[in-house]
Amino acid sequence: MIKLYTFISEQELLEIEKGKFKKFLACFPLHFNIKKIPESAGKHLQFLVQFETEKEKISHLTASDEEQLVIENTEDLDKMNSLIEDKIKIIGIAGKNLNISQESVRILEKEKRFFEFRLKTYLHTNNREIIPYDYFEKQIDYENGTSESTEEEISIQYYDEKRSKINTVEAAVDFLINEDLNEDNINEIRNQSLALKFDELGGLFGLGMFLRNIFIYPNKNENFLQHLKTYDPQYLVNRGEFGEGIIEDLLWRKLNDKLITDESKNKIAELKKEQYEEDSFWNNYIKEQLLSYSLDDEVIRVYLELEDKKDAIDEDFEQSYYEQKRILAGISENERSVYDQIAQDYFTIRNLIEKLRHKP
Repeated sequence: MIKLYTFISEQELLEIEKGKFKKFLACFPLHFNIKKIPESAGKHLQFLVQFETEKEKISHLTASDEEQLVIENTEDLDKMNSLIEDKIKIIGIAGKNLNISQESVRILEKEKRFFEFRLKTYLHTNNREIIPYDYFEKQIDYENGTSESTEEEISIQYYDEKRSKINTVEAAVDFLINEDLNEDNINEIRNQSLALKFDELGGLFGLGMFLRNIFIYPNKNENFLQHLKTYDPQYLVNRGEFGEGIIEDLLWRKLNDKLITDESKNKIAELKKEQYEEDSFWNNYIKEQLLSYSLDDEVIRVYLELEDKKDAIDEDFEQSYYEQKRILAGISENERSVYDQIAQDYFTIRNLIEKLRHKP
């Protein structure tokens, strides 16, 4: 794969956005620098854009010095547009006059949201999902959700009978896995990474109401309800309004092989014996949660260092935040280059918007 660069005007940006960042306009001749970023000599606002393609497939279009790709007719343009990998990306701005229209600001903000969502999705899914370039334009099928456990109506008597025999959190989780949740439900939970699970703002998988409707509101089994109130997992957990968070937590842990170990329980017990000082309370609180997932001491140390960086005035909060997510997601060496590119795409457009906001 090779990268190609060119400058476009604000009007061209508007037209390229209409084409979902998959095609350039027929403004011949078109010049694209290969590997090397071109220099801008214009006074007016210009956007530096980049795209990737396979070198072999455009070799017949390149100039003899192999430093530029020159497009001079519609046939070659259509061919090149069809070979654009992923999408055209905005990576810079140039010009003495950086006054920008609100429509262009809207496009930049939209691209920022897209690349941020792509980054989070990659980190939040164990299968490392990469959303396609037109993800936000696709229609979403809301009817094929995962909130229903079966397509058939299950009688109240069925649940009453099952609930009467479920007296522990462990039994409730086994019932969900073995009898109630369908394969799609289970696969969706298994695909939720620790990076999402650890992010309380992520809302986990939205199972709270579903679990309350099964195990809390209509449940006449006082043994289970009392057990749920007094259940101690021996680590910090968001219990939810009525204890449904405990069931949700154990369900995720069991499906993702993240059950707490005896060694981690002992480490947490020792940590709780320490006198929590005001300046160390938050880090100890986080450390206790990290220990519950049996993470290595080195991983926990690096994570907490990044936590401190997030509060530093001269540090980039989001850089540290996403590094923490990368650690929790367990990005492997083989996956690192893909992650780095996805992160770079987001931070490039974010920094570009910040530059425009703080222009003199």
